[in-house]
Amino acid sequence: MRRTTNSRRRLAWWLLPVAVGGALWAGAPALSDPANDPTIQPIPDFAADAAADEAKSIVVRVSFNGRANATVTDIEVVDERAPSHLGAPPLSKVDVLGEAGLIGTFNDWHPMWELGEEAAGGGETRRLNPQASGRWIAPFDRDATTIVVTDIAAADEIVRADLTTAIHEFCLANPDDEDCLRADLAVEAVTVSAAPPIGLVGADATITVETVVTNNGPDGPADVGLTTTAAAGPGVTVTPATQSTTLPGVAVNADVTESDQWTVRCDTPGQHTVTFTSTVATVHAADVDLVAANNTRSTNHTIDCAVPVTVNIKPGGDPNSINLGAGGNNAPLAVLTTTAGEYGNPLAFDARTVVATTARFGNRTVVLGGGGGAETHDRRHDERSYELDERTRDADLDAVLHFRARDGGFTAGDTEGCLIGKFTAPAGTFTFFGCGPVRIVP
Repeated sequence: MRRTTNSRRRLAWWLLPVAVGGALWAGAPALSDPANDPTIQPIPDFAADAAADEAKSIVVRVSFNGRANATVTDIEVVDERAPSHLGAPPLSKVDVLGEAGLIGTFNDWHPMWELGEEAAGGGETRRLNPQASGRWIAPFDRDATTIVVTDIAAADEIVRADLTTAIHEFCLANPDDEDCLRADLAVEAVTVSAAPPIGLVGADATITVETVVTNNGPDGPADVGLTTTAAAGPGVTVTPATQSTTLPGVAVNADVTESDQWTVRCDTPGQHTVTFTSTVATVHAADVDLVAANNTRSTNHTIDCAVPVTVNIKPGGDPNSINLGAGGNNAPLAVLTTTAGEYGNPLAFDARTVVATTARFGNRTVVLGGGGGAETHDRRHDERSYELDERTRDADLDAVLHFRARDGGFTAGDTEGCLIGKFTAPAGTFTFFGCGPVRIVP
């Protein structure tokens, strides 16, 4: 297992001056003064520090069109040692930042200033050019994310460069470099771990999706970025469309499971498929995944969107009592014909389309699991049944069905009975579902 340690490398930063002096053009010592002359300053012992610096540096190239108008033209990692900045004039201050904060800082020359011949009275002539190009070079650090350059005299930030792409491209090209981590990330499985047996048109349902992620190595641990998307066709809406998270420190050969919940809303009746796709990627710029073929995996989940219906158990009864003994052998139940919005139903429903032989009545969990009592006559009785007030009969025809209550899986504490089945429509055959209050009589 390989994991790069930066403690030794960062010792090199202590060789760089961190004090910020006054501006050269604002009364600072001339470059030829001994106190500010880089030719007589101590020089780092690069040979002794070779183990901490493999001669890599980050180069940021910039063009200027006016002192306050700088454009980054290129950022790259090069196989050259960063120069020492000991004794560098305090013209620009360069800060190298990482996610945890400041990594290192140093003073450097400013590309817009041109140093000329020795001036009368001592020192060199200096000129601020209207246009210029130049570069800043910093020692390589795998945790570096940003270089910020400040014009010291003007106290202006003139450059802010994102280093992550350049570092990542370097590691892609040099995966065996000891500052780069190679981790074959993979999505092992994507599964729907929890979902309701059916959905209801106009209502939300919650689906739980689990993604198993692994790191096949050879290096680790590695931070893993996981993104899962949900896609569905017409008839169903899934939110959110995307969920992303970071799985920190996935060790070699370790499996990590991420569980996410999604809200699925049925818009039209029928079978609708939702596709969940999970993708992994490295998070750290210096981490590379050289095997892309196993980074993505998908799963399909089909949800049966049922039409909500209104049922009246034992019409005319108050309360709606059913007997689990012999008295419940022929318990009646009415599926009411309703208009859109009636009793809160999102769609109109014609109870005369119920396929009686498909209907199952009983405890909610039992009927949603495929059980329940069947219609005792294998037929539907179309008649004007009682509405939920147990007094009114409207003009439309309802579907009255009969069931043996003891086949419904009821227990003494149940307070509702549910009906599920199929109905026919011009577009096909679909599921309906409805529940009503009930009092169980032993």
